[in-house]
Amino acid sequence: MYTIGKLSKSTGVTVRTLDYYDEIGLITPSAKTSGGHRLYDEDDVMRLERVLALKYMGFSLEQIKDILRESPSTWQQSIQQQLEMIRREQERLKMLEQALTGVSYSIEFEGEINWSIIFSVIQLYQQNPEDAFQQYKDFLNNEEMRKIMDADARMSEEDIKEWMRIINDIKNNLEIDPSSAKAQQLAERWLTQVENMFGNDEELLGNMWEALQNLKDGIAFYPMDKDVIHFIERVFIAKEESK
Repeated sequence: MYTIGKLSKSTGVTVRTLDYYDEIGLITPSAKTSGGHRLYDEDDVMRLERVLALKYMGFSLEQIKDILRESPSTWQQSIQQQLEMIRREQERLKMLEQALTGVSYSIEFEGEINWSIIFSVIQLYQQNPEDAFQQYKDFLNNEEMRKIMDADARMSEEDIKEWMRIINDIKNNLEIDPSSAKAQQLAERWLTQVENMFGNDEELLGNMWEALQNLKDGIAFYPMDKDVIHFIERVFIAKEESK
């Protein structure tokens, strides 16, 4: 058992903070001495460890209370749960980094701000990476969504910049003849970059294409939009018809 002073010294958490956690019912000591001094057992220490980890990850104390209502019963379970939360947070931050980089290049290339994407980025600060793909759940299963997120995470800054260049070039040529050499070249550049990013998994690429054809505004496949998708569709149709 730990007295509040010993627990404070061992963990670096001030007595004042421990007092506050006790006051709001976040970490309540399991016992008291005959003189009324608080005593913390192993479960209390485990709870404190989880509170500190969650607080470091940016959760509010109210959010932490909600998370701890289903507290695991062992240190191993607690650590595994924290590891999973940390992995999800890393994914969210990586997707956020990629999104912000893409928005920055978009402003550079297009000279204007896409406010719907800015709002999507703001939402990404408050949600899990999987949530960005929920609108595509009718077309992509969980494993495919995971592959896409992994591919996004592997993209370098130059990869993102090249992707933005290709999309921007297409947007600047939406009205050209889809059977023209230039249109075919743009579509091939787009397809090559998609395969570089996501590999040659035909089933995944097919399902992604179906998802893109039903695209809604959002960050998941930014900077793709309906105009770009329709351009690619017209070029592919023209190519098939020319055979």
